[in-house]
Amino acid sequence: MPDVNNQEAIEMMNRCKAEIVGLRRQVSDLQPKADAYDNLAIVLGLLPRRSVGMGEDLVWTLDKRIRELTPLPTPMPE
Repeated sequence: MPDVNNQEAIEMMNRCKAEIVGLRRQVSDLQPKADAYDNLAIVLGLLPRRSVGMGEDLVWTLDKRIRELTPLPTPMPE
């Protein structure tokens, strides 16, 4: 692999530096939007909303326990 001469190293470092500076500027420009999004998420999380989870069905649980505790009928002798 050929060695990189000083001029190539300087050009590569300048490209990297330019990209980092550009990304920092982009992050800086987007930061207010990110903060607004975070604040909205906090506010919306505080608002009451419909439950989307399934709660335990008490009737189903009671029926299941009744079936478990009820003895099976004994067959009639012939």
